[in-house]
Amino acid sequence: MTSLAFDAPSAAIDNCWQRIGVRGDKSCPELRRHAHCHNCEVFSRAASQLLDRDIPEGGEAAVTPAGAGIIARSSHSQSVLVFRLGSEWFALPTLVLDEVTGLRPIHSLPHRRNPALLGLVNVRGELVICVSIAQLLIGAEQNSPQGRLIVAHHAGSRFAFPVDEVQYTHLYTEADLKPVPATVAQSSSGFTRGLLSWRDRSVGRLDEHALFEALGRGLAR
Repeated sequence: MTSLAFDAPSAAIDNCWQRIGVRGDKSCPELRRHAHCHNCEVFSRAASQLLDRDIPEGGEAAVTPAGAGIIARSSHSQSVLVFRLGSEWFALPTLVLDEVTGLRPIHSLPHRRNPALLGLVNVRGELVICVSIAQLLIGAEQNSPQGRLIVAHHAGSRFAFPVDEVQYTHLYTEADLKPVPATVAQSSSGFTRGLLSWRDRSVGRLDEHALFEALGRGLAR
């Protein structure tokens, strides 16, 4: 388990574990009782504060995903980012995406009960909740060391989630969406609006509202 780390101290959070805890000089008297900062209520409260933080001003502004390029769109077309989880391909609308970046260390949270909550990641100096949509959609973790990290926002919350591969953006219209067949895994069908054809593959166009609301409910437990 890795510990939380800050690029810059926050006025609202006393990161004592870096000064007098296991990452500091180990002079904290509470270490005798807890053995490790992860077991201390101060560390737990700091993690809760970070999860409850508002998105910084300007955080809702979408950043063009890496590799997306400049795309032309008509008044009827929609843009999605195509990505892979395991052997399955999915797509999310670019309007909810902030950026695509490389994988980075995930800082575990103490006493987490939800397997979809992986921890926190540092994205441009901000700690962002990292979740596993792979666990929700295909029942397995993303496991490619060459994968990517997608950062998205929805309804005032910001999430990061690892995927195995990211492709370019894809334009489609509602008429291009095909019904989800019964053969699609039940775990992902509830979060899929329809199927898109892309490079001779079937891509599940995810319902971002259903997906992120399910994640939010899980994190609140």
